[in-house]
Amino acid sequence: MPKKIAFVTCSTKPEFASDDIPVVDLLQSKGTEVQPLPWDAESDQWKAFDLVVIRSCWNYHLHPEKFMQWLDQMESQKVKLFNSAKTVRWNLHKGYLKELEQKGVPLPETIWLKKGKGANLSQLITEKNWEKAVVKPAISATAFNTFLVSHAENEQQQQKFAEQLFSADTLIQKFMPEVQQEGEWSLIFFDKKFSHSVIKRPTSKDFRVQNDFGGSAELASPPPFALEQAQKVLLMIDEPLLYTRVDGVISNNQFLLMELELIEPMLFLADEKDAGERFANSIIEKCRGAITP
Repeated sequence: MPKKIAFVTCSTKPEFASDDIPVVDLLQSKGTEVQPLPWDAESDQWKAFDLVVIRSCWNYHLHPEKFMQWLDQMESQKVKLFNSAKTVRWNLHKGYLKELEQKGVPLPETIWLKKGKGANLSQLITEKNWEKAVVKPAISATAFNTFLVSHAENEQQQQKFAEQLFSADTLIQKFMPEVQQEGEWSLIFFDKKFSHSVIKRPTSKDFRVQNDFGGSAELASPPPFALEQAQKVLLMIDEPLLYTRVDGVISNNQFLLMELELIEPMLFLADEKDAGERFANSIIEKCRGAITP
């Protein structure tokens, strides 16, 4: 059994995330010490742990360069980190979605824009004939700087859009009304094996499904074709994955990938009674060196 594990948090919320309490309790009941430690705390303790699990580093998108330096530090110190530094670097920028799309993974229609480029939001949406679109930065978390625009108001949103594009790579995605009508699926995997899933829904006056904005989630079984598509995505990732959350929406009987969450996703451990045990067992296997980053 591992003796000491760190769950990576952040200085703004240094304690364990409530979502992680079930697995922390299980690990501690098995005789393993589990400690929360902020990634941005300038700590020199990392090498003292049998395993470092990235969990609630919720401010990483505000300091991406510093976060990348921390990942470099973990590699140089040969810290046993999951998901691995290589995986996290790849997942940090939403350009990974474009890479997956080029490999055949279906996404909502997306326009990819480079930082500093000039672009007219109204023109882009009109050319696509979209009624609504979602604008988001390429490095983001919890819908940070993500906003909905409609064809009728995109001219009014041009200034906000221009300011965002000036400072960050940006995506414009066709708005999927199915998110409001049916919800967004989150399929959770440990060691690339399916564990459980939830369907997340926004409030009636919003499009964001995160609980920060009033969204809700309930345990549900995904359609077989959605699970099959999520598993195909995981087969495209060569690196071992301690945990994965595959977010997507079903449109015209097709599962469209919204996000592949490999850094700090909520895993809805309290929603499924055996999920914490499965996650704990996966963590223990990583500590035993069954799979190394």
